[in-house]
Amino acid sequence: MKRMLFIAILTATASACVEGSKPVQLIGAKPLSPTECGTRADDVLEQYSGSLDYAASTHYFMSFGLFSPLVADDNSSEGTGFIGSEIIFNYESLGVKGTFKEESRPIYLVVDPGASPDESYVVIDLIGSEARTKLDSLVPSAPDTMTLLATFKIKGELASGRSAETNEVTYPIELTRGQGCGENTTARPPVDYPCVNPGQDGYGYQCL
Repeated sequence: MKRMLFIAILTATASACVEGSKPVQLIGAKPLSPTECGTRADDVLEQYSGSLDYAASTHYFMSFGLFSPLVADDNSSEGTGFIGSEIIFNYESLGVKGTFKEESRPIYLVVDPGASPDESYVVIDLIGSEARTKLDSLVPSAPDTMTLLATFKIKGELASGRSAETNEVTYPIELTRGQGCGENTTARPPVDYPCVNPGQDGYGYQCL
C-alpha cells in the first residue's frame, strides 16, 4: 500500500467533486486504522463527517485518496507528476459564531502520474494551529456542540515547474468538550485501540 504522508513544518466534503483540470484530485475520506498505526483503514466505507472531544485532543486526523489523471511521458515538455509544497486551510463555524483566518502550512508531497485513490492517499491534521487557538474559547461543553467546516487544498507544481493545485475539499467536524482528564494526566488511546486519536469519531481514551 503506497502512502502519501505530508511532512508539516508545524505539527502535522469527504467525497469531493472531481475537477477534471486538476493534475491531482482529493477523492474520498477514510479514517486511519485503530490498531495498525500509520496505515489507512481500507476495510471501511468513506467517511463524510467526523466528531471530536476537544477535551481529549485538539487535533483531527483523516486520510484522503489521491487521484492523478496525468500520464507518464518522458518526452513531455510539461513534465509529469505533482509535487505539493503548501496546504491552504479555511474554516467556518456553525452553531457558535467565530471568525477564522486563512492558514498556510508547508508540506512535502509527491504524487506519481496515474495515482489511484485505492493505493495513494495523504493524511492531514485538519485543525491548523491558529484555528486550534481560536477554538479553545469557542468549543462548548457537552452536551452542547458546534460544527467546524474545514476547507483545504494542496498547492504545488508539476515536474516541469508549472504551478498547479488540487481540488478543494470541505470536511465537517462536530466538536464538543467532554470531562477530559484531571490535573497531571493526559488523554491517551484506549488499550484495545492503540493508534486512535483520543476522543476522535467516538473513540474513548484513558487518562495517564
